[in-house]
Amino acid sequence: MFERNRMRYLMLTAGLLLAAAITFATEGQDDTVPTLGAQDIKSLVQDYQGKVVVLNFWATWCPPCIKEFPDIIKLHNQYQSKGVEVIAVSMNEADEIEDIKAFIEKYQPPFSIYRASSTEETFYQEFDKNWFGQMPTTVIYDTTGKVARLHMKPITYPELEQYVVAALTP
Repeated sequence: MFERNRMRYLMLTAGLLLAAAITFATEGQDDTVPTLGAQDIKSLVQDYQGKVVVLNFWATWCPPCIKEFPDIIKLHNQYQSKGVEVIAVSMNEADEIEDIKAFIEKYQPPFSIYRASSTEETFYQEFDKNWFGQMPTTVIYDTTGKVARLHMKPITYPELEQYVVAALTP
């Protein structure tokens, strides 16, 4: 009897610890804004090989990011049918998920929004050794999946369009 109760206690304790670990691991995450690591983002870009990819790193607290975002939406709307995909990655912290949701609600982007799994220097360096976290940063990939342009400052629509058209041209 004692041994059976001890086993029940151990199983109950293990179950509670597992539930706590799952809660802790997913705290601050939100299914509506998937979280990606640097390698996940690179894999996502590779999934679009054959298309030009515009990858924009932004944050809700970054005025130049907010200013350029409508141009990124405009570019997507004008060039998606020509083989351009846009990926937007928020560099907001996990506890700023409501800010990200409000931003998405306001701008209604027609492309997927993700949140970076980290805002630490290791994330930036893992993504690109030449990037030190400047915001905004836009990366243009050509149709082979290679970086055609790493733009680590605010981008204007004419610049964005110029880089995309160049990447589309074989």
